[in-house]
Amino acid sequence: MPSHRFTLLCLAGSLRSPSYSLATCKAIREMADATEFRVEIIDPRELDLPMYVPDFELGDYAPKLAGIERLLASYRSADAMVWVSPTYHGTVSGVFKNMLDFAEFLCRDDRPYFQGRPVGLIAINDSTTFSAMRDCARELRAWLAPTHIELGGADFSTDCALSSDKSLSRVVRLMEELATFVKAHSPL
Repeated sequence: MPSHRFTLLCLAGSLRSPSYSLATCKAIREMADATEFRVEIIDPRELDLPMYVPDFELGDYAPKLAGIERLLASYRSADAMVWVSPTYHGTVSGVFKNMLDFAEFLCRDDRPYFQGRPVGLIAINDSTTFSAMRDCARELRAWLAPTHIELGGADFSTDCALSSDKSLSRVVRLMEELATFVKAHSPL
């Protein structure tokens, strides 16, 4: 088993329970055991984020600061990301977009936003979500992995586990693309 040198951050973009987004992130974590990635999952239900307000400083979000600080620390430590969002009304879910909006607090970092980090995209139920996800990734200065994956209910078992062999193999390919990028752009 390889040593886990890199952190892969999976953003689950749904508050539903059970959630295909979260189930996909959990499947990625299970598959990552054979890779150099250590997977961290962000479940928005655990963060309890307030709505992002552009005029607020970080301290203005008290008493809900802990979830925001955890999200920002996860963004900063990620070597690569996978974004998983359901499609709501032709775009990403509101909770997913809100998590991305908090990345504005990274704008003055030495490595602003997600600059130079690879991002893989997974949409639940409708590929129209990819256009919004791609636009966000570009605006946040991320590198987009070539493989985009659309998953639907048929890709999951009755207990909400990602179970389709075809989808699982596409997820493996996506993780390989992310790992290849990270290794090629990481200091030794």
